[in-house]
Amino acid sequence: MYVEDGLDGLFYASSANFQYLLNSTNYHWQRNSMNNIFGYSNYRNLPEAFLYLKANGDLHIFVVPALKDTFSSYPNLHIAYLDQFEDVLAPHFSGNKIGIGFGCFDFLKELVLEINPNLEVVDSEALLNDFRAIKDSDEIATLRKLALFTDEAIKHVVANLKIGLKQYQVENLVMDYGLKHGLADLAFTPTCGFKPQNSELALEALTFDRNTVLKENTAIAFDIGYLDEGYCSDWGRSIYYGKAPDLVKNGYLALQAGQKNMVDKIVPYQTNVNQLYDFVLEKVTELGYGDYLRFQDTKSLGHQIGIDCHEHPMLNKDVDAILKPGMVFCSEPKMFFKNEAYLRVEDMILVTENGAEFLTHFDRELFDIEVKD
Repeated sequence: MYVEDGLDGLFYASSANFQYLLNSTNYHWQRNSMNNIFGYSNYRNLPEAFLYLKANGDLHIFVVPALKDTFSSYPNLHIAYLDQFEDVLAPHFSGNKIGIGFGCFDFLKELVLEINPNLEVVDSEALLNDFRAIKDSDEIATLRKLALFTDEAIKHVVANLKIGLKQYQVENLVMDYGLKHGLADLAFTPTCGFKPQNSELALEALTFDRNTVLKENTAIAFDIGYLDEGYCSDWGRSIYYGKAPDLVKNGYLALQAGQKNMVDKIVPYQTNVNQLYDFVLEKVTELGYGDYLRFQDTKSLGHQIGIDCHEHPMLNKDVDAILKPGMVFCSEPKMFFKNEAYLRVEDMILVTENGAEFLTHFDRELFDIEVKD
């Protein structure tokens, strides 16, 4: 792997790569759902745990005392306070070219340069992307279970909608359902975006106010995800609280049809991620709604998912990556009807040996929701 890049070793602090290399799911490091896209500017804090993987395969783990029991089953475990990490690392350190992930990058760089001032340091956050993109059977089983749980969660939320609830209260229903059922955390802050018909909020696609009160003729766009056993879900749908205008309802059904058309057209080892948007657009256009589909300039459709909510390769026109069995990605096409509704569909999708399958199965025809006082 990294030996081919001329690296003598790798350092990863608490992060998705840290978890992946340790195959550990009992240490829930603090995620930011966008950390692998924008994290380079905000994730360089002090580590409470990091690993050092040497070119010969030796793995060393360094943790603060509070985490000694969490990693007690691993060999080569070293316990130290933050200001002792250099002393504890130095006897085991060797090499002249080291790769470091973005988690606590500045701290780790300074640490290794204190040991060897002539060291070459390389940004190696993306080094494991190709490995992490292909999920094994255990990872797939975890993601499948989490996807189905997310389906059930939103059934519960929709069943409990009523006039007068504020947007943040509906979002709290999402969180409370997960915690009540023993899940570890949310994958990201949930959005249950209210768009009351002909309101100021309905003038722009992504404008929301969490204090908006639910009333009749309100479109709701859900974007939710849970975290459990070290992996994430990411899911989206829209519903209409009341009787939806035909334009909006048929647009939503077209969006669902586009999503299904995309999955049906996937051929493993042949389909490129930069083709997926066009498969959606093809069907949506056929049904008369092509002009409403968003992001036609970038053809942005989604992302892979796993330990991180947003993993690589991303799905857009600029990414060149062939879909292979074991990949799990989220496709999230969207439409916007000014003064009416912001619509989104997001599914977790597994690439198989013969094609692809949905891991999320929430009712694709459910849209109009009966109003309850």
